[in-house]
Amino acid sequence: MSAEILHFFRVIDAPNRIRELRKLAGLSQQAVADAICVSKVTVSQLELGKMQLTHDYMRRIAPALGVTPADLLPRSDNPDGLTAEERELIARLREADDAQRGQLRQLVDVVIPQASNQADPRKVA
Repeated sequence: MSAEILHFFRVIDAPNRIRELRKLAGLSQQAVADAICVSKVTVSQLELGKMQLTHDYMRRIAPALGVTPADLLPRSDNPDGLTAEERELIARLREADDAQRGQLRQLVDVVIPQASNQADPRKVA
């Protein structure tokens, strides 16, 4: 008689963020598998780090989860990753014309002064 040992790991120990992001998107492993044309077992093995998360898999999985490929990396490997809110702000900034961008820069400088300007409020950048 053989015994199967189940391995449980905390999210911070996960080899990638596929499972975390899949659950946030409300998707099953089967739904992701169907979206990227692989088996549910493949998705499971990728989530557990039993299969290598290649660039090809990252490019296929990310759109299915509504994220970027870099978001699939552990946070420790992607410290500059953006939140959904930050992405939305950047997208709106990109839609702004030059005058609107100038106004936004002025607003940001008032609301969130740069560290170098905080020391001496009279200093002008």
